[in-house]
Formats: sequence, structure tokens, C-alpha cells
Amino acid sequence: MSLLEQWREFVLDPSRAGRYLSSIGASVEAGQAPAIDSNVVQHFLEALAAASTDVWFLGSIVDLLSAGYGSFCSQSLPALLDSLSNEHVGENAVVGPALRGNVRWDLTAVARHSGRISPVQFLTRLPARSFALPENQLVRWLVDSLERSLREVEERIGSKALPPQLRMIRDGCREANRHPWFKDVPSPKALEVNMITSAQRQRLPAYRLAATLSQRRRQMVDRNRASRWLSVRELLSVNWLSPLDEDDLFELYGLTLVLDVLEHEAAFGPPHQYGLAISGRAHVARFVKGASTVTVYFDQSPVTFLGCHSAQLAIQEAHLGVRSSPRRPDIVIVHQKGEERHIVLVEAKNSWRGSYLSDGIYKALAYIADFKDVWRSDLSNPKVVLLVPEDISLRSGVALNSMSVVLVSSFDRAAFAAGIKTALSLNDGVSDHH
Repeated sequence: MSLLEQWREFVLDPSRAGRYLSSIGASVEAGQAPAIDSNVVQHFLEALAAASTDVWFLGSIVDLLSAGYGSFCSQSLPALLDSLSNEHVGENAVVGPALRGNVRWDLTAVARHSGRISPVQFLTRLPARSFALPENQLVRWLVDSLERSLREVEERIGSKALPPQLRMIRDGCREANRHPWFKDVPSPKALEVNMITSAQRQRLPAYRLAATLSQRRRQMVDRNRASRWLSVRELLSVNWLSPLDEDDLFELYGLTLVLDVLEHEAAFGPPHQYGLAISGRAHVARFVKGASTVTVYFDQSPVTFLGCHSAQLAIQEAHLGVRSSPRRPDIVIVHQKGEERHIVLVEAKNSWRGSYLSDGIYKALAYIADFKDVWRSDLSNPKVVLLVPEDISLRSGVALNSMSVVLVSSFDRAAFAAGIKTALSLNDGVSDHH
């Protein structure tokens, strides 16, 4: 088994919720996973910091990426609209002086007598084509539902961060709404049984696909909270947001390992609270045990959540023409116990070259210099734990608390746990992990 497969297997272990903490943005895709333990997914959803919003958001984005909406909107929908079902109906119109259509002489006489039309005009019934059919209303409902959900996603992560599949859905819906025939299809208030039945009976396969997708989509937007919750839980049981990039997967592995070590080796138990890895977030996990609180931040700057000084940012802001944004370590862990605060940074470096590993060490030292105010003592060590794929370890006799930066192999769990617990002053925690 390759390293990549081992990292993925660890993240997707049925006993862990790390699979839900991928950075939600352009660098993820839908993936299937072994069914997670039902208690784990239930606890994760209940522990989300903004549960009323985040549960629906996560369920919606996983559904949008995994259900085939992208291929429908980009391939099936355009052809369907060009062959949109219709029926010929008659509509009343005023014509004249030339006669057209089926003249209604009785109505014409009444209208002329009342002065509503002139003596040279006629009320007639003209043939017209109507697209207001149940199967078309189903397609309209699906497009409207997808558009609403995509707007909510864009509001939270920004349009630039939309995954390619979601861009495909968005563009397909926009094109559909510009189609002259589709504009004449009224928006239904709800997805009705007759709409589904009519679409399923259509000879055009795209209608039948739309019926299938609409029924699935209805589960994600159900107004019954209990029913919707169940649908989201079932969806998340076997689906996740898989990182496209190997480095991103390694970072997610590192985050999942951090949470697992805090839960077991540090004996905190499952996180008290979770947060999704999206822009504008706070923490991704918080543990509470007695007077101790451990908070985990993922891909965020200490400047943002601790309000600390950044030497780099100060230099940037002192100059014109330089963009100023604070650096973001992969993972920051903060242990607060009364007035005591201990902090450690975890940097996941998927390194295979000696030069790249050296760069990782140099970057760790730069973090220490940049954010030196977060450590209340220079003797607080280690300050950074560098997680690497290589088989690497401390030399015999070297004390962890003598090193500001410690390198740990991604599969040396004992060394990683020791580094985290030493840095956070958690060595009184009782390990229950085997």
C-alpha cells in the first residue's frame, strides 16, 4: 500500500470524523468512502458550531458534487431544452383589419359595441405553443433549486473558490434561463407527483434523469428538519470531499492525526465542538476536559484568531506597493488552562527531497520569528512540529523540550503524540489508544 493510500485509509477510518474537515473550495471533489460509524457522524453533526447552518451547507455541497448534477447541466440539459415538450393551445388576441385565426364573432360584436375595439378589429383565437407542462416544470424546479443552493455556497466560500463541478452546474443553469422556450416555463412552488410521473414517462432520457435528480435534490431541501437531517446523515455516511492534491491530502491526514491524538493519547475524548474548513471560519475543533480547553485551527493565521503581532505583516504594512496578508500555518493548537496558554504549530510537509525538507525547517523557524509573541517563554518547546513522510526520528538523548522545531515521521504516532503533548503541557493526560 502506497503512502497516499495509507493516508487516505487513516482519514477515512469509520471511527474518525476527519473526512469532513477538508478545506471546502476549488481543490476538492466528491469521493466515496467506507461507511462511517453512525455514532461518529451523528456526534459530528450535533457538534458543529453553527449546526443550524453548517449541517445543511455541508450536505448540500456534498450532494451537489456527488449526484451527477454537473454532467446533467453541461450535457443533458442543453439538448433537453432544444427538444422541450410543448402543446398547441389557442389564445385570445385582437387582430385587424386583416383576419387571422379563428374569429370569435360573438365576442367581437360585444367588444365593438362596448367600444373596447374599433370597427375594423376582431377578437380571434390564435394558435400558440405552451411549454407549461408538468415535465418541464420539474426541470424548472430542479434548475431553480440548484441555483438557490449555489448562491448559498458562493456567499460562503466565494465564486473563485467554487469547485469545477459547481461552476459547471452554475453555468448550465444560467444558460438554461436564457433559453427562449425555458423562459416560458413557470416556476412551481413545490415538486409534485404528477411532475415526476410525467418526466418519467417521457421518451427523452434527459427527462427521466431530471426526475431522478429532482427526487434526490428534494431530500436535501426538505422543509421537514428531521427528514432533511436524516438525508444529510445518510449522504455523509458514505461520501466525502476528497482533496484533489496530494499535499492537501497529507495536510488533512495531519489534521485528522492531531484530532485523534488529542482524543486518545491526551485523553480529551471526542471534540466538544467542530467547525467546517471554509473561509471566515473560527476553529475546526475544540476539546474540553475539566479546566482545560484545546482549540484546533486549520490553515488560519494566529493574527486572525489570537490577535498576535506579525513581524512580517508589520514590515509589509510599512511599505507602499506591497500586499499585506499574514502567513497561515497548516495547523495551530492552543491549550488554555486558566491563565496558562500553550501553543504549538503543526506543519505537514509532503517532502521527498532533502532541499524541500530543509525549506520546511527554515519555514518553521520563520514562523517562530514571525509569531514570537504567541509563546510567553522562549523555553516553551517544541514550538513547531514538522510532520513529514520520511522515516525520521530524534537522536537518542535529545530532549523534546530542548528543540524549538521537531521533525516527526507521519507514521510515528508515538513520537508525534509526545511532541504535541510536550508542547501543550499535556503530559499528565492518560493514553487510552492502542
